[in-house]
Parts: sequence; C-alpha cells; structure tokens
Amino acid sequence: MLKKLFILLVLALIGFSSCRKEDNIISSNFSLRYSSDTVFLDTVFAGIGSSTYELKVYNDSRESINIPNIRLKNQASPFRLNINGSASTNLSNVEILPEDSIYIFIEVTAAINTVNEMVVSDQIVFELAEGSDEVELVSLAKEAIFHFPTNFIVIGSGNNRSIIPYSIIDCNTIWDNTIPHVVYGYAVVDSGCTLEIAPGADVHFHENSGLWVFASGELKIAPNTLPGQGDSVTFSGDRLEPFYEEVPGQWGGLLGGLYIGQGAKAQINNLVLKNAVNGLRCDSALFPDQLLITNSYILNSSRTGLYAGYSNIKAENLVIANQGLYGFYAFGGNYDFKHCSFVNYWNLSTRQESTVVLSNFLEFQDATGQVQRITRSLESAYFGNCIIDGVNQQELQFVKDDNAIFNFQFNHAQLKLSSDIEDRGFSISDPSFINVLVNNNADYVNPAKNNYQLDSLSQMVDQGNTNDGFVIPTDILGFSRNFNGLPDLGAFERQY
Repeated sequence: MLKKLFILLVLALIGFSSCRKEDNIISSNFSLRYSSDTVFLDTVFAGIGSSTYELKVYNDSRESINIPNIRLKNQASPFRLNINGSASTNLSNVEILPEDSIYIFIEVTAAINTVNEMVVSDQIVFELAEGSDEVELVSLAKEAIFHFPTNFIVIGSGNNRSIIPYSIIDCNTIWDNTIPHVVYGYAVVDSGCTLEIAPGADVHFHENSGLWVFASGELKIAPNTLPGQGDSVTFSGDRLEPFYEEVPGQWGGLLGGLYIGQGAKAQINNLVLKNAVNGLRCDSALFPDQLLITNSYILNSSRTGLYAGYSNIKAENLVIANQGLYGFYAFGGNYDFKHCSFVNYWNLSTRQESTVVLSNFLEFQDATGQVQRITRSLESAYFGNCIIDGVNQQELQFVKDDNAIFNFQFNHAQLKLSSDIEDRGFSISDPSFINVLVNNNADYVNPAKNNYQLDSLSQMVDQGNTNDGFVIPTDILGFSRNFNGLPDLGAFERQY
C-alpha cells in the first residue's frame, strides 16, 4: 500500500511540473520605478573615494522583465557602479523578477584638479525598448592640500613594536582658511619651526593620523582672535558625509590626535577638536608656558579628551565633553583651569572612569611581569569657576601616592560626587575646596548635541568668584561675564 502511494505522489509531481508554464521575460511595454530620481552623494575631497550609496530599481509588474542596458552616460565619469552584484558601468540584459527589485551601488572619486569646490554630476541611463530613463547622480567635490607620510619611526620591539608614519611640515609656515588640509599619518612641526593655523581653517585627519609638535617646535592656532566670531579652526576626521559629523574615534594615532611633545609649545585659541580617539596629549613639560588653550572645545573623543603627562597647561573657556573614558587625565604637572566645563554624557558604551582624574603615580608591568610604580608630583592643579559633571555618580577622582606632591584647589566649582563619602575617597571640608557645589542641577540647553550653555533652571548661574571672572571677562561665545551679578560657573555665561 505504501509503495503504491509513493508511486502516485511521484506521478502527480511529474504531471504538475509538466503542466507549469515557463516564466515569461518581457523586454518592452513595462515601466520601472526608482527609490529616487536623484542620488545625492555627500561632499568628498578631490582624489578620495566616497562612501557607497544605493539606488533601488523596482519591477512592479507580475512578469519578469529584461532591461536591455544600464550604463553611466559619461564614459569618463568619476562615478562607479555595482549593478545587481556586478561591478560595471555598462551592463546589458539585466533581469528583475516579478514584483521584485535590484540594487545599484554608487561611489565617486572626483578629479584631483578640482578648483576649491565644484559640482560633480552624471546620469545612470536605463535603455528601454520604448526609450530611456535617467537617474541623476550629484556630488560636491572640494580641493584639499594633502600631507602624506614620507618617513616612519619604529617604537618598541617584538609584539610591542609600533610604526608611526609621518611627514615634516615646511618650517615657519601658515595654513590659511582658503583650502582644507588633509593629513595622513602624523604631520610634524619640526624642531625650531612654527606652524600657524589661521582662523576659520579646516584640518582633516585620516584614520590613525594626527598633528605632532616636536621639541622646540611651536604651534599657534588662531592667535589673537576673539571668541564667538564664527571663525573657529576645526580639527576633525576626513569623512565629510553627515553621518560622520559626530562619530567618535575617527582619527588620532598612537600619540593622540594633537600631540604636544616634550619641549614643544602651543598657543591654541578658537579650536574645535572633535571625533578623535585621544584628542589632545601633552607630555613632559620643560617650560611653564607649554600649552595655553582658550575659547576651545574638545568633543567626542572615544577614549580621552585631554591627557597630560607631567605638563604645564593653562586653560580658559575650555569645554571638554563626551568622552568614552576620561575628559581630563593628569599624571603630575602644573595646571590652571579657569571657567572650564568638563561634562561627560557619553552613552555609546559603559564608562566606569571619572571624567576628571588627578594622579601623581602610574603603575605598569615590566617585561618580567613585575608591577612597577612611577611617581610624578602634581605640583599644582587649580580649578576656578569650573564645572565637573556627567552621568556617573563620581566624576572627580584622585589617584594619590603620599611619597609625591599632590597639590590641588577647587575655588567655586560644581562637582559631581558620590553621596557616600567613603566611596568618594575625600572630603570637601578639606581647605583645598573653597565654596564648591556638589551635585547641583547644571541644566544644560542640549547636552545630546554638545550644547552646554546654561538653561533657565541652572544652579550654576551667579555661583563663581569675581577674581577669576575679572581675569576672563568674556565667555567662550564672547558674552560679558558682568551681565547680571556674579560670574556663572563653566565656560558659558547665561545671558537671559
């Protein structure tokens, strides 16, 4: 009985398959539908390839169709296509199944001789029996000055070996704001040389790249310009698509994004440094004026905003915000911060670290596996009219070795601290804390968009000391600090 049933099923299947009609593939009298009639590819640098964009082509009919030809209109087009899995700018006999679709992926690389900015365009042509359809392709290309590495330094050996590619910037030069600069590897300000970057200049860095100031070299960014004039210098990654506008960790090599080395100097004003791995690093100060940074922002660092290894730093109207690990980490040195905002609302991963850490020792394992400790005195760390805030319970941490100097002072400041004094590790009754606020409501305008201006319910308003407010009479936007009573805490003065 089972054998007879099996035979009947086989015969039925054979009969069904013999009666099924072959799918008809038509080459005329059909229409196509497109996900867009124009594909806008975002701005790219001349000579550098874009991200990949897509166009979807729909067959809404109930029959398979054959498109005789899909091609780019311009044979010398800067655009590239991948048509339904085939990398080609001219493909014939493209089939689309009934009520189905195909993808066309699009990229562009503009000519290297682009003058400042120019529109790059072409069309995807769909040749049909009754005529043709066209979908526009449009991109904006910008000329740039590229700095490619010509040398390399090898650091370490074996498994700890690292290679740092670099190029030397012409001595005593100015980067103006007419054409962006794009850096691959490290661009180096050489010993005895000065690099000045003019107000309004844009500097873009490729992955694992940065700017390195050698010993006795000097960097000047927008010197003598006033805050709030809309002429900030910007350091960011080299991807120009809007998706990358606020993505952390796009650039910054082994030494950090902007590295002020031992014996080097920097005067930084009106800088927006964003989206690096480690934003700004300062090491081994030989001079009391190693780094002066004013009216600037360090934003969206995937690890640390400002790392200082026994440095001398003076900062005024500085915002360090949204870091994956630390906003400011000091390992010994001398620091003077006035009207600065250290705010960490990082939400892309779990963050255990405090946004500000002051330390005078560092522990590490040597080649034999033994734990070694290095101490460096924290000779001074002054925070006047500053805000230290974030989403963690504790945003200020001290890492202290009693065998080395550990001096600090907070004079009128907002601190985010654990309510448990034992967990906190220190008491604000210490004379080094003068009129500090703990866990008050800062009420920022929009921290999700890195806007740390003080809103209407802020308890930071009129909480500063007049001495530091007098020294820095305008805030980071150029507004007067004498607007209404005492100065506000942080880099911003509320104006209404």
